[in-house]
Amino acid sequence: MSAEKIVPRVRAALKKAADIYKKYEYLVFAIAFLAIAAGLRVCWLDFRSGDYNSFLAKWFDEIKAAGGLKGFASTVGDYTPMYKYIITLITYLPMNSLYSYKMVSCVFDVVLAVFAGLTVRHLLGGKDLAGLMAYAVVLFLPVVFLNSAVWAQCDSIYTSFCVMSFYFLLRGRGRLSMALYGVAFSFKLQAVFFAPAAVVFFLKGRLKFSDLLFFVLAYFLCALPAVIAGMSLVDALFGAYIIQAGEYARITLNAPNLYQFLSDSYNVSRELGSMLVFFAFGVCAIFCTYFYRADYRLDDKGMLLIAYLFSVLLPFVLPHMHERYFYMADIFAVIFTFVYPKKAYISAATAYCSLRAVVMFLFDGSGTKGSLTQVAVLMGAAIAALCIFVVGELKKKKAREGAGAPETVSAPLYVQRTAEEVSDGKES
Repeated sequence: MSAEKIVPRVRAALKKAADIYKKYEYLVFAIAFLAIAAGLRVCWLDFRSGDYNSFLAKWFDEIKAAGGLKGFASTVGDYTPMYKYIITLITYLPMNSLYSYKMVSCVFDVVLAVFAGLTVRHLLGGKDLAGLMAYAVVLFLPVVFLNSAVWAQCDSIYTSFCVMSFYFLLRGRGRLSMALYGVAFSFKLQAVFFAPAAVVFFLKGRLKFSDLLFFVLAYFLCALPAVIAGMSLVDALFGAYIIQAGEYARITLNAPNLYQFLSDSYNVSRELGSMLVFFAFGVCAIFCTYFYRADYRLDDKGMLLIAYLFSVLLPFVLPHMHERYFYMADIFAVIFTFVYPKKAYISAATAYCSLRAVVMFLFDGSGTKGSLTQVAVLMGAAIAALCIFVVGELKKKKAREGAGAPETVSAPLYVQRTAEEVSDGKES
């Protein structure tokens, strides 16, 4: 073939490749970030945490020895049926248990990053670059890859479903949102950190009562396979959470929260622990009441502020918290940073405190009481700054409404949703 014919064809092929690249440019970058993040995680594949050696490996071996699916109804471990489904399925993979656990959690790292990016993109009115950057930040966030690739923990799973729930709620799909939240709750009790925000969204009309029924339905359906396999209905629905509720007597388990300020003599008091649970409920009730009765219209950015605040406030005031329980707050902190970059010092502080506690537990054996207390002071200061900012933002929304927008707080709650969705569409 002559050069006169080859050159035009090469040019045409290059132009076509350039057009394809331009069309899928962000996808190319997303895949490149994913490849680098995968390499980062592979570096840690052989690391065995104390939790893996003491619990996860034994659960895997016991379920595998019991016959996998045949032995699923056993009461191995203190995790819910949803996570035990995963353990049961990975016993059939041709790899060891350490790699299997980490692979599942790393897959959900990607899911989490995708929906964090989509959430940022939605909140910023369709800015693809911001969404891509948020996706990349979550993939490379130390607390994320430490949790999955190093620790072999599963916090990315329930948090993924919580973030998906939040994203679809922003998109006005309340039933799907609550179904996904039901799945999140069926994985880990720590999904409760999103519950007060969901209550506020319901009270302010962003969720309907019929939407909440899909939470119940999804939660029940997640337990159904366990019941069919021979587990009692009560154990399938609540057994793991009943065990977990009485499993730890210590008031705080390396969490940088309010109870680092208690002396060690109080750290194993069950009576005090029970009292502090009600104290935390009271704190939540106060905030929920304020967010419900305050005179403002709850738009998408207001929902983010409330979700972030509760996700960091609850593990700060609840007793019996582990060091990794600020994981959900870390993801909302990333989203908050992109939406409110001028207030990034708040999200940076909460994320740093969370990471510091995790690193202490994983690599230092156990942090000193003094060092954790200092981290708790910074976390408390950051939460206080966040509260001030959230209240200030809500007051601004009230002031803008005073310029002529209709009031919605006093209207019947179940009627507000349609009008608010229309208004959200106009704003975006």
